[in-house]
Amino acid sequence: MKMAESGKQPLQHQHYPTSPAEYEAELTETEAEYAAEIAELKQQSRAQAQRYLVWGTVSVIVNLSAFYLFNHVLNVEYQIANLLAWILSVQVAFWIDRMIVFKHESDRPFHEMLKFYGTRVLTYILEAVILWLLVSVLTVHPTIAKIVGHGLAVVGNFFLSKLIVFKHPVES
Repeated sequence: MKMAESGKQPLQHQHYPTSPAEYEAELTETEAEYAAEIAELKQQSRAQAQRYLVWGTVSVIVNLSAFYLFNHVLNVEYQIANLLAWILSVQVAFWIDRMIVFKHESDRPFHEMLKFYGTRVLTYILEAVILWLLVSVLTVHPTIAKIVGHGLAVVGNFFLSKLIVFKHPVES
């Protein structure tokens, strides 16, 4: 976002500092403003991470429950079960993340959904590789492997959603 669009104006001086003390006072004021903005961004990020952990549990439960249902109850091969569970949980996660976690509003939710699925494909591939490695190579139980792989994917999902999908415009 451009500075004019944000409502902020560039620093305009009626009086330029004429002494080191005036210069230092002005610099300190600017530093304090930036420090306050940074503190606000940190608080916002902490709040988002907390909401992600709480509300993300819903999509994790959907993912793990669907995987268990497909793999153990319906005897679907573990990678197919993982894909089906992923599709269900990503749709749930998109709406939770958009409306509750990041409180993001835009007039292009379909565009956001495409970016969301795109980033989730990356973490799905990571999870699928971890599942294959743990189940097929190291003979770990599929459910244990799923929990490990999904745990790593969840961390990646938060950062990708925050930095790519639901990022707020940067003020310049």
